[in-house]
Amino acid sequence: MVESLNKKAYIYILRLRKLFMADLDKLYRIALENANLVADYRKRFVYAELKKKLLKGESKNPILMLSGIRGIGKTTIMLQLFSEHEQSFYFSADSILARTSSIYEIVEQAYRAGYAHIFIDEIQKYPKWIDELKNIYDDFNIPVLVSGSSTAALKKGSIALGRRALEIPLSPLTFGEFFYLRQGKEYTAKMEECMDKKSAFRWLAEHPDVERSYHDYLSFGGFPLKIRETGSIFKTIKRMIYEDALAEFSLSEKKVDIAERLLGFISVSRPGEFSHTSFSILSGYAKSTVYEAVTLLTELDILLAVSEQNPKSMAKRTIKLIFSHPNLRSAFAEQLMKNAEMGALREEYFAFHIRNLGIPFFIPKKMKKTPDYEINIKGKNLLFEIGGSSKTNRQFMGKEGIVMDDERLMVLGFVR
Repeated sequence: MVESLNKKAYIYILRLRKLFMADLDKLYRIALENANLVADYRKRFVYAELKKKLLKGESKNPILMLSGIRGIGKTTIMLQLFSEHEQSFYFSADSILARTSSIYEIVEQAYRAGYAHIFIDEIQKYPKWIDELKNIYDDFNIPVLVSGSSTAALKKGSIALGRRALEIPLSPLTFGEFFYLRQGKEYTAKMEECMDKKSAFRWLAEHPDVERSYHDYLSFGGFPLKIRETGSIFKTIKRMIYEDALAEFSLSEKKVDIAERLLGFISVSRPGEFSHTSFSILSGYAKSTVYEAVTLLTELDILLAVSEQNPKSMAKRTIKLIFSHPNLRSAFAEQLMKNAEMGALREEYFAFHIRNLGIPFFIPKKMKKTPDYEINIKGKNLLFEIGGSSKTNRQFMGKEGIVMDDERLMVLGFVR
């Protein structure tokens, strides 16, 4: 009798387990359908690097974490990689089919079924994703690439996973990459060609079709494929503030609201020294709340805080707050029924591309006529003034500097 009951209980548990197991075939079919939607899209430049890392074949592959702000093509890249490798398995952690199980169990099923690569999208939507990724890394020797729409969540996860994970930040498109995705022409330039005015003119003369895409890039070109209007980019920013921030920073909605107000203020202002005290007085919010809003927006990579090199005190340092990409300014200004100031868009374009090249940049220490930025290139400190043809060398006060007009900026966008 006891044996009969135990057998019935065992069968019941097996049926229950089967009921809550993910349907791999259905998940695989959905992945194929989604991959077909992007089959004709050109691949971003980072694609080859990701493919190489996935196929490294090391004894223990770290979990690759593709991070970056919403709307820049992370899901598309994952689907392209998935479709290129026959023995790959892709699923989204927020799929209703995936939610009947745990991501650990889905990976285990896929591993036992013989799949050689695992792609997990929207990983931050699964409550205990960090713990389960740790177990996946420890228990299965299989390459895993994860991504998600929350930059903050992915960054935190990468830190928590430590040596088990390798974060691969994905930035918005450079001007060169935007041009390639739009026209199918892959042009490159050297840093020297944008530093010298005549060389910049020669480069543009050899690539006469580039200039026509410049203003489109400033408005929406950092976001690939179908995000072709600033209204869509604005909605993306709103979701980052009200979804990602509330979820990852445990802030009250009131404190998140000030972040939106701050973005509105910056979007219609010229770049310059930012004062937390002044904005506190202007907005009516406490100075500490303003500091929290600035920290939040820089953590989300919506804003960039540029400071002096080696400030005496981090608390008292001078900062310039700019958008991390000019498209974000354009999107916010349009919602306020304003035109984004062209000088600000140029500065953000410059800062984005220099940062993308991995070159540190700073605001110069106090000068009588302060240039926009100071950069160390190949051991040499250079001052940079960003602007149109009206800008001159007077800002440099006898020091070595370069005026980055539109022609030089365009060429900079193709440096890799």
